[in-house]
Amino acid sequence: MELRQSLFYETVRVFAGPFISLHTRLQSEGAENVPAEGGALLVSNHRSLEDPFLIALSVERQINFAAASFAFSFPVVRDLIGMMGIFPLSISGGRESRRSLSRALELLRAGELVGIFPEGIYAISAPDKVDRITVFRTGFVRLALDAKVPVIPVAVVGLEERKLPRIPGWLAQPFVGNDAVREGVSWIYYRRARVRIGVPLDLSPFYEEPLTKELIDRISGKVRRIIIKLYNGEDRERFLYGTRSFDLARDRV
Repeated sequence: MELRQSLFYETVRVFAGPFISLHTRLQSEGAENVPAEGGALLVSNHRSLEDPFLIALSVERQINFAAASFAFSFPVVRDLIGMMGIFPLSISGGRESRRSLSRALELLRAGELVGIFPEGIYAISAPDKVDRITVFRTGFVRLALDAKVPVIPVAVVGLEERKLPRIPGWLAQPFVGNDAVREGVSWIYYRRARVRIGVPLDLSPFYEEPLTKELIDRISGKVRRIIIKLYNGEDRERFLYGTRSFDLARDRV
């Protein structure tokens, strides 16, 4: 994160942070699980546009969040989120997505924190129609393996949610450019929320293995199930407190 981005990030956190925390009655658990230095990839579920702000308020270190590339189509929004170190990530998948992950890889190798939401826009565009934590896109696994950094699972739990007015699909789709919003967008905001930050997951046992689709799917599936556990407040000894050991390569979730 550049110096001007870092300063703006802290300014937003200092001045807007108390209002956001009060509005959401924010509770945070597991902030001590984030290492004091070194690169790490924070992987979180995604139900609301507020999620990155709540995570940022729960973690002392600054986080470079990835945002769907369509958000950068709006001049004012583009400037504001760019000033906070947020970078675009293609939601179209394939080659374009891999290319846009290069910025994240650069940041991780420089020892910074990167935050990513592998559910994409699907969970936040119609939160009442999908599971609490829906299917993950798997690009984050390749990213963590390439950068050789731990994955930190994060669960944002909406303890009390409210819906915003629905945006018709015909109005949203030209900007988003994705079929996920064809039927309209029904975003939510939190009246009460909790952020749980899990114990870092060591991916080093996989570094020398062939990077097959089966391996990527297996790691992604385990990370998703761990985040579901954090969301539900289950198995805290392994995934929140770290008082019971867990081996991502060998142990079942």
